[in-house]
This record gives sequence, C-alpha cells and structure tokens, in this order.
Amino acid sequence: MIASTVRDVLLQTRLLEECLRRILTVEWKYLLRREYPVRFVSRLAGKDLVEQALGRGIDRLHVYPEYSLDVRRSGPREYPGVVIGRKVRYEIDLPVDVLLRRGVPVVGVYVLAESESARAWPSQDAHARRKLVGRVTDVVDGKLLVQSREGEVKLDAARTWIESNLGNFQTVLRKACGRSFERDLVALDGKIAAFNNAERRIADTDKIANALLDLGPLDVAAGMTAHLARPLRLKGSQHPHVRTLSEPTFVFDQSGDKTDRYPEAGLNKFGPFDTESFTPKAPTIAVVVPRQFQGRVETFLTRFRDGVRSSSAFPEGFVRKFRLTDCTFTLIVFDGDVQDASAYKRACLSALEAKEKIDLAFVFTSAAQEHLTGNESPYLVSKSTFMSQSIAVQEFQVENITDSPGIAYPLSTMALAVYAKLGGTPFAIKDNGQPTRRELIFGIGSAQVFEDRLGKGERVVGITTVFNSDGTYLVSNVSREAPYEQYPKALQDALRACLTEIKGRQGWKSNDFIRLVFHVFKLLKDEEAQAIKELVEGLTADFAGVEFAFVTVVDDHPWMILDENARGVSAGKGSKGKYVARRGFAVPISKSEMLVTVKGPREMKSESQGAPKPLQLKLHRESTFTDIDYLAGQLFRFTAMSWRRPYPSTKPVTILYSDLIAGLLGKLRHVTNWNSDVIFGKLRYSRWFL
Repeated sequence: MIASTVRDVLLQTRLLEECLRRILTVEWKYLLRREYPVRFVSRLAGKDLVEQALGRGIDRLHVYPEYSLDVRRSGPREYPGVVIGRKVRYEIDLPVDVLLRRGVPVVGVYVLAESESARAWPSQDAHARRKLVGRVTDVVDGKLLVQSREGEVKLDAARTWIESNLGNFQTVLRKACGRSFERDLVALDGKIAAFNNAERRIADTDKIANALLDLGPLDVAAGMTAHLARPLRLKGSQHPHVRTLSEPTFVFDQSGDKTDRYPEAGLNKFGPFDTESFTPKAPTIAVVVPRQFQGRVETFLTRFRDGVRSSSAFPEGFVRKFRLTDCTFTLIVFDGDVQDASAYKRACLSALEAKEKIDLAFVFTSAAQEHLTGNESPYLVSKSTFMSQSIAVQEFQVENITDSPGIAYPLSTMALAVYAKLGGTPFAIKDNGQPTRRELIFGIGSAQVFEDRLGKGERVVGITTVFNSDGTYLVSNVSREAPYEQYPKALQDALRACLTEIKGRQGWKSNDFIRLVFHVFKLLKDEEAQAIKELVEGLTADFAGVEFAFVTVVDDHPWMILDENARGVSAGKGSKGKYVARRGFAVPISKSEMLVTVKGPREMKSESQGAPKPLQLKLHRESTFTDIDYLAGQLFRFTAMSWRRPYPSTKPVTILYSDLIAGLLGKLRHVTNWNSDVIFGKLRYSRWFL
C-alpha cells in the first residue's frame, strides 16, 4: 500500500503504475509491449523455450515468457495490489519475403506491418509497432496483395510479418525442423507445459515479487512512497470471505425425491428426469454411412442400443438406460468416399424421402474430412440437409469405433447427447431451497456473421439460451442478422420473444416476483446493457416485482488461484495437478468481482495442460440483484449441468450452449441453401448443437 496523505485510491494506483514502468524500462532495461497495464517480453539469454527444448536456437523463431504487472485498486483483502500475469509468447521474427523463400504458404494468412500513424512511446518493444493490416489474397512479383479495411493494398513482403499465433508458428517451425519436426514439437510442448504448471507459476511470481521487494519502499512521487508486501497467501482463518462452493446434487424426477451426486450413477439407477412424459418412446434414427464401414457401424449401433455387457460404463444400452421401449435404425448405405460431400448429401436426401418418420439422424464421418468446410464438408452438408427438415444430427467418426470394452465410454457420452437432442431432459439440479422468486437464467452470446476480422461489412446475430433455476434447458432463440449498430435492438427483440413464450408456458401471474439473471461471455457495452434493462423494466407493470443481474463471465485475465497444499492426483505412471486448486474455490477480488475455480486436478486430462485459470465473474453496475455469492454458487452449479458430457465443464451451460450455437451457425452459413430460419421452429427446443 502507499504511505501518503493522499486518500484517492485511483491516484495512488496510477502513481504506482508509473513507478513500476520506470523500474522496468530505466532500471531493468526492458522494452514494453504495452504501457497500461505494463507488459513486457523477457528475451534475456537462456529464456527462449525453443532453445531450452531443442538444445539449439532456431533462426528468429522463439517462445519467450511474457509478463504483465497490473496495478489493481482492490483485491482479495480490499487492498490495492499488483497482479503478476505470465504466459508464453510465440515470435516469428522473419519477414514474409524470407518465409516465401523457405516455402511457407502465406495466402489466406493475416499479416502485420509497422504503422507510421500509431502512437509510439519511449522504450517501446519493436514488435508492438507492428499492426494488423489484413489477409493475404495473392503474391505477385514479391509483393503481397492484402485485403485490408480500406480495400486491397499492396505491401512489400520484406517489411511485412505474419501473425505470431500458434498455428503460424508451427507451420514455420515445420519448415525449419524438417524431418525432426514431430520430435522437436513434443520437446517444445513439454517445456511450455512445464512453464505453465502451477509450481513454476508460484516460483516465478515469488521471484518477480522478491526482485521488487529488494528495491525497498518505492518513491512514487514527492513525499510519497509505496510499500509492497509479499505475494498474497490466503488461508481460511485469514480471509473468512473465501469459501468453497458445493457441487450440485442431481435430480431424476419431477418430485425431487430421486437424487444422486453423479449424473451417470443417477441415470443408471433412476432413469432420466422426464421418464414419464418423454416422447418418442421408440425413436426412429436414420443412419448415413459409407458402404465400406457398414459392418462395423452395424455392430456399433447394436452396442449403442443394447449396451456393452463386458463394461460397467454402458452395460444397459441406450434403450434401457433412458427407459425407452425401443430404438429403430434405418440404414442409408452409399457408395462414396468419406470426403465426398455430394455422396453424403444424396444419402441424406434419400433418408428424408423415405416414408418412415425420422426423429434423429446419425452421420458417420471420418477424421479425414475434418479440415473441409462449407459445401466440401460431409458433416456440415449432412447437418444442413437434415436440419432443414427440423431433424437434429449426431456425428460419430469411424476411427473411434473399436472392438474393445473401452468403446462403452464414448457410447455412454453419445447416449446422453442423443437423448437431449431428441428433446429429453436427462437430469436437473436440486435447488438449495426454492427461491422466493420465479427465476430464469439467460445465456447471451453472439456470432459474427461475416468472417472479417477487420470489421468490414460486419453483421451480428444475438444468441439467447434460457434455463430454469434447476438448470433445465427451456428454449433458445437467435436474433435476425443485423449490422452491429442495430444489434442491441435485435437482441432486445429476441429476448422479448423468449420471455413472452416462457411467461405463457410457466403460467406467470401478476403477483409473482421475477428474477432474471444474464450470463454474458463478453463485457456488455452500455447500449447492450441499456437495451436489456429497458426490456426488463418494461415487465415491472406486469408483476409484483422484477429484479435482474448482468454477470460477465471472463476466462482471459491474469488472475490465478493456486493451492500449495494440493499434492495432485495420480495419472498413469505419474501425477497431475500439483498446487492446482480443486473445483469450487471462490475468492472475491472486489465487491462486484469474484474468482471461481471450475477445473481442478481431477478434471485435468494431463499435467501438460498447465495450471487452469479460474473464471472471473463481473457484476455489471446496472444490476438490481447484487448478491454475488449467490450468483457465483449458481454459476458454479451450471458448470456441472451439461447434457453434452456427463462431467463438469469449464463454462456454465448458459455460455457453453451459446458458444456451440455460435460456432455451428458460423460454419453452416457457408453451406449453399442453408437457411438459419429453420432453428426458429421445433429445433428451438432441441439441443441440436450438442
């Protein structure tokens, strides 16, 4: 904290920020990529992870540590403090003319050039002066034709650089390493994983903090000093507001009597939540499969329907597990390659022409077609064809079909998604005491319709998913395409349609108290928040009271929650998750912000994933319901409610489902004759996007 007579915390933190900037640039001689908060890359000898991994450097290809020092006005103890962020930075410091000579393809890649108009500052990192220009459309006589915001421009390849993202870095690395690329990439990934693990993060944070502490009290202004303390360690008795959120209890009947701690165990024991009301009890599923895979697919379908008796993961099969009477498969076998989208389309149309009513479609594809898009993608063409008739699609890749008992695990996961796509409710979560208000939780997402990162011709669709407080999915709605400036109005209209429908379905009355909670994955702009606020306030006259909360859910931030008492869990021959905090650890960092861990050691696939970040919850200032502890607990329970897989997600389903819808809409729009209006029909109630 800063010792002075100045009580303005904003002024104090700004002065400390300037002081740290001087230390980094003047005393420690770092160049800055960003001024506020200060961000810098450590290019000191021995810091390059490429050199560490391979035992040699690679010409102007580097992976360096990047750090940020973010001075915050409040923190877990309501003190000002400094958040030390760290990540790896990929650097491709080779101009495009060199890449072209080395055979690196650049058409379709976004490129950077030094900007003469951008503001420069002392001690600026040269890389920070390179600004995004646009996407390369062609190379003519050593010049790049680039589609920019202003139209097509011609750039000198010697004064242009490609973006230093992971995909581009690996492409250039492959050319540089040749035959040793796969081995070298494994070694590099290992070094990056070690850099990102929790133990190394703690050590690096302490090292930077100790270097600052060694400077003593910092002179931030005349007669004013700042005293930095050691990195914050929170222990239960030291911070009573830190708490552990409880995992939800899952419910498998309308009365709430049939419960279990785990969704899979509960489904096996009780069947799904809506056993009594679900239809169709004997679904008919169309199966589209290339003839070359017919035999193994038939065996797979039998196991899906009847179970894998030799495994405890899926012994009963889809019919018995979900309390159905039957499940009929109609095979459409065709001659054609796994990458032949036209053959898939003909097979799908053949299925639709049959007399039998189809409740769902299975499409068997291959990993060989994953790179294909639009009309060339068998998966997308098949999905578009069936969805045009309001039929949801479940894809499965033939490479994942095996004869081993291990096939039971993907079959069990697939069965859960299939039941949900048929319109079923597999399970809900038990309310911790029914709220006194009727409560709805909304997921608000958006998709950019025209894939132009520079914003040219940008049009947006708003995506709304709606859930009951017990986590059951009610409906989704997608707004009409709109220019960005008209998007708030389009979002408002989509929300109004959802609310009108739900009011009627749930029988809301004039003496009801209503609470609406909005989960948003990006910071709401004032126009968006105001549009939603106006809509909500318009409901006030219809009910006894209406309150609402806007909760932004952020996963890109510098905060970490680590647990030095965590020893990790066993994984194969080793262990994973040392010093990684378990799921459900919640820490307030201000009156309107909270961190929640959603991925602990048990949820990590391997140690190579590094230390997972918590979610950061930000309560918007326009909110009228402000109990952030309640909202954090609710959001945490929603991370366990996915009907896509029977285990927790790193996002609440409100956000996850909106993301899935946005991703598929973005891909389907490149398929000829695709019409997004089809999802305004009965697919609104299907989980077609799972």
